[in-house]
Amino acid sequence: MEEKLNSFFQPQRQSKTGIVLLFIYNIGMVIKNLWVFVILFFVRKDKAESWIIALSIIAVLLILIVSAVLQYYHFKYYIDDENNEFVIHEGIINTSVTKIKKENIQEVNISQPFVHRFFNIYKLEIDTPGSSEKEVKISALTKQNAIDLKKYLLTENNLENSLSKDAELTDNQQIEKLHSIKISTFSILKYGLTANYVRSFLAMISLVIYGFSELNNLLKKIEFDTQLDYDTVESKFLAFSIPVILAIVLVVVIIGILINTIRTLIKFFNFRISENNQSFSFEYGLFNTRNSIVNKSKVQVITETQNWIQKKMKISYVKFLQIGKNEEEEKNVAAIPGINNTEKANLISTIWKENPVFENKLKPNFRLIIVHTFQWIVLPLLLVFFIEKDLLINYWFLAVIYIVLAEIFIVISFRNLKLFYSERFIRLKSGVWDIDNRTFEVEKLQTVKISQYFWQRKTNLGSITFYTSAGRFKIVALNFKKLKKLLNYCIYKIEIQNNK
Repeated sequence: MEEKLNSFFQPQRQSKTGIVLLFIYNIGMVIKNLWVFVILFFVRKDKAESWIIALSIIAVLLILIVSAVLQYYHFKYYIDDENNEFVIHEGIINTSVTKIKKENIQEVNISQPFVHRFFNIYKLEIDTPGSSEKEVKISALTKQNAIDLKKYLLTENNLENSLSKDAELTDNQQIEKLHSIKISTFSILKYGLTANYVRSFLAMISLVIYGFSELNNLLKKIEFDTQLDYDTVESKFLAFSIPVILAIVLVVVIIGILINTIRTLIKFFNFRISENNQSFSFEYGLFNTRNSIVNKSKVQVITETQNWIQKKMKISYVKFLQIGKNEEEEKNVAAIPGINNTEKANLISTIWKENPVFENKLKPNFRLIIVHTFQWIVLPLLLVFFIEKDLLINYWFLAVIYIVLAEIFIVISFRNLKLFYSERFIRLKSGVWDIDNRTFEVEKLQTVKISQYFWQRKTNLGSITFYTSAGRFKIVALNFKKLKKLLNYCIYKIEIQNNK
């Protein structure tokens, strides 16, 4: 046991199977970046001799093998116990040293991508506040090494105490594990079918445009007689009747939803939540098994997302924003798809020791509808009118449809926009179809600011911005006198918390 405890304090390499893994990754990078040239090499008219092709392939493979071996031997990691740092040495020609203070480590994730399963090894990723990407990745660890390293990096005690305590609890894991939840495959399927409609549609359109562009470029490079032209495709598409066009759009939407559902099932398959004394552990994935930690004390904001269909199905999507994270970094945000209302309430109550209840509510003034109407309808149409007047005249029916749909979205967004608050919690509600409820504790706020434009003074309106360690959140067109009272209360609670 002593040898195992001391191993992290001496520079060590990854698992030896990491050489094969690095070789596979290198091949993948070559194919990913040079796939167009590879295709051109095989389809061009003047083909090279077979022995030249064979030598080229062998030379590339040898280079990739040597590169993988050098990457393996130059990659070392260890724990600097004196400075309480985790240190990584890597690089072949340009070597680099990465040092991370233990107290700055936000999250440590263990995953087992599809390729890793063949070698029975795991990938460990370390994340720190303020970084959008994982700061450190160790691609080839045994399961035991990955778990032990993760436990040490996330605990406040030293490694020996951490691993000794873990060994003591091995025979009685129920002492540490308090609660376990499994999100059923059916719940994940329901979420996949009812989420991200707009994103799925736009993704399909983007994929079609990208494929069209790449195919056209490829045909030009190989000097193919048939060429694709955007204007020709557009004219042929618009030649169809409106019902046919709508049917095509509907088919694209359905395909997008099906692709999104399959992607969701693959990503979140077999989703398990294990609750320990100080954290939650999420484990999920079909081909790429991931394991992430949510530290209860570091949760800054809980975002609950639910649309009308999901509300009827009693499921929702919950995100836990920790210190240094924000909603824009979706890949690095811990989230639970398809969780039912009871399980959601239990999770939130274990983090905050209660479920938030709000006694007070603020709604935006109706003038916000006028502002948004000018911003999203009047101004864009005026710009189109002055830039391309004939376009607006020829397609006036599309402009009418845009006005009606935009105004409906503006009104729905206005009706859903609300600010709730109580002595301990604040919640911002917003959205059109997918309704977001962002809840955070008053005591964990960094600061709060209110503002008012000079033309809002007569109407007594203003805006308030809440600053947290997981981002800032703003709501506008609220009663300014009530915002002042809320500001004073929040500042008072923040000062009390800082003086503790």
